Amino acid sequence: MNISRRKFFFLFAGAIFFLEKKLSFGACCSADKTFLAASALTEVGSSNNQKADFLNPIQQKNLEMFIRVVVPHQGEAFDRAKKITFDRIVQSFSQGPPPFEQNKLKSYLDHLQNSAQDLFKRDFYQLSLSESTLLVKKTEQQQVFQDLLNQVLAYFYNDRGVWTALGYPGPSMNENGKYLGGYVNKGFDELGW
Repeated sequence: MNISRRKFFFLFAGAIFFLEKKLSFGACCSADKTFLAASALTEVGSSNNQKADFLNPIQQKNLEMFIRVVVPHQGEAFDRAKKITFDRIVQSFSQGPPPFEQNKLKSYLDHLQNSAQDLFKRDFYQLSLSESTLLVKKTEQQQVFQDLLNQVLAYFYNDRGVWTALGYPGPSMNENGKYLGGYVNKGFDELGW
């Protein structure tokens, strides 16, 4: 999935802004725990330790593949953040959304699986990145895709390890809302992207 630097920056900055301010931005993160209810952004165990009872093993692997498709970065810090993103999504589903919301995610993952079987005769998680991207692109207009994408990007880009790997200097305000002087003369203009 090719993404321009400008679009990436706005997605990144938007995710950081909304997470730092704890505002809701769409159905995935609303306070009343609608689709993909947001939980406290705390560190959880690796994806080997945190598994969802409501997802079967193939659905879990398909969710991990979906995250790999929508997050284009490669490298150790990014792989760690992808595992944490998977764990946080699983945790958010385990802590409160109604069963019909869990079923939306399961249905979407099953749809990706069935499409992969029909087109490539393999499981979705076994497809190459280009093949899986093709299938995911076919679902871009579905609301469940948009909600899941928002959740993945918010969790992924809130990881401070990702900030360091990207060269992002951090927010211009701290957690208490204290203004830290913005980005002027702090190296922001020196980033490679």
